[in-house]
Amino acid sequence: MWGVGGQGVLPALLLLPGLCAGFNIDVENPRVFRGPPESQFGYRVLQWGGDGDRGLLVGAPWDGDGQGDVYKCGVGPQNSSCAKANLGDTAPWLRGSAGHLGMTLVGSKDGGFVACAPLWSQECGTSVFSSGRCVRLDEELRLVETVAPTAQRCSTYMDIVLVLDGSNSIYPWEEVQDFLGNILGRFFIGPGQTQVGVLQYGEEVVQEWALGQHPTAQALLEAARNLTRQEGRETRTAMAIRQACAESFSAERGGRSGAARLLLVVTDGESHDGEELPAALAECEKRNITRYAIAVLGHYLRRQQDPEDFIREIKFIASDPDEKYFFNVTDEAALNDIVDALGDRIFSLEGTREDNESAFELEMSQIGFSIHLLEDGILFGMVGAYDWEGGVLEESRRGRIIPPREAFQGEFPLELKNHAAYL
Repeated sequence: MWGVGGQGVLPALLLLPGLCAGFNIDVENPRVFRGPPESQFGYRVLQWGGDGDRGLLVGAPWDGDGQGDVYKCGVGPQNSSCAKANLGDTAPWLRGSAGHLGMTLVGSKDGGFVACAPLWSQECGTSVFSSGRCVRLDEELRLVETVAPTAQRCSTYMDIVLVLDGSNSIYPWEEVQDFLGNILGRFFIGPGQTQVGVLQYGEEVVQEWALGQHPTAQALLEAARNLTRQEGRETRTAMAIRQACAESFSAERGGRSGAARLLLVVTDGESHDGEELPAALAECEKRNITRYAIAVLGHYLRRQQDPEDFIREIKFIASDPDEKYFFNVTDEAALNDIVDALGDRIFSLEGTREDNESAFELEMSQIGFSIHLLEDGILFGMVGAYDWEGGVLEESRRGRIIPPREAFQGEFPLELKNHAAYL
């Protein structure tokens, strides 16, 4: 059936290198690597090595209930198997995160690898932000560094010190304990969020517990239930405030660099060292410590005394404006009536802005959902960036480059603004 003009066509085509490339999969004697099926073993596969030391890097993003991990499988001896990296041991943030590490794998120029957990999330108060994280691994699957340029510090990253008046006039003490337990229940206690210390004072100042000494909400509540009144015939509020601001927020007492610093003073009477208050408050101002102050009027009202001077002093202690940082209650029992209002003032609603404007820039970026290897670095996809319009992040010798939202808005018309997210 060959025509005269076509007799040499097939031999000529066979000489073209693109059509004669070798087939690199052995379909007759395949090597099968097995992993836990529930881990989605094989979701991503990357070849590595050379000069006789060759293998596969296998992603298992559902390993460990969604934590994810990476396996290294040798292809040399017939009985070689796959070794799990157990990256949760060297990257504590990964444990229990449901970040699905191994959804994305790519080799790097230095012979190592980059693996991503794009669904890694962090809790910030009542919000959960899926910013994603990636890790750089060397050729032995040892952790080199964590790459998390879009992870942001929580707005609940606070160091709070409570200064409680424990003098004789505070009565009944059980109401103060109830208030302490209830307000602690409003705080978001945990690593990367809020930690609380407590001072109690009368004639002397006692550091009941330091910042971070009780790292969980349960431990804090137990400590509050066991807190006994110090007692004392004087109320030395200035001395307590000075010690709290000068010492209780220090690194030696558990204070953290970059944390918002809040002081909460609860007292039922004018101080016996009121002339020292300006100097004490200057210590707080010097250290950027915001002060909330609560005046408990029970001692005055029970004796039918005018509390005007007392209220004036507590307003002086509170930061400005008074309508935000000053509270007064009729007695110790009424402290529990302001718990919700106080908690709302301390913790503003996360993730929103005024006028219904979205605050989501990179908080939901899910970095590493896709990766592209550059000549001198890596380009990371950020599918959730900019309200899920999507974006990219370049990490190279030039540093980290994150194009702003406006860089993409000019390239995509409004009807296609979400189409770039999964590139």
